[in-house]
Amino acid sequence: MSYLPKSFPVALIAAVTIVAAAVPANAAMTVQTFLARANALRDQGPMALMSPDLPVLKAEAKAATTQLKADRAARAAAGKPPIACVPEGESVGIMDMLDGLSQLPAADQKRPLKDGYARVLAKRFPCN
Repeated sequence: MSYLPKSFPVALIAAVTIVAAAVPANAAMTVQTFLARANALRDQGPMALMSPDLPVLKAEAKAATTQLKADRAARAAAGKPPIACVPEGESVGIMDMLDGLSQLPAADQKRPLKDGYARVLAKRFPCN
């Protein structure tokens, strides 16, 4: 005997569909969300390697980096100056990037991760 109405599965599917449509699959993670999840992983110590959040955060970081490289190429093709002038062979380690992201003002931490990365790189490697 079921205590749920027969229409319950249909209503559940409709609700999930509405929620899924409201949040695009490729919605960019904000700096604030990324930092919160990264800090939670850091607090787990070695157990973080087993967390399902680790591959998610790695994918977000990779996507942001890929987008920044594409933006840089597009700016160069359009004759616009780069946002940051990272010397050839130079890179920013994950801990330095996390520190830079955490130092961003609260308003900037509400932006997509790619934009936060760009601001950190611009501050560290200005084009003056």
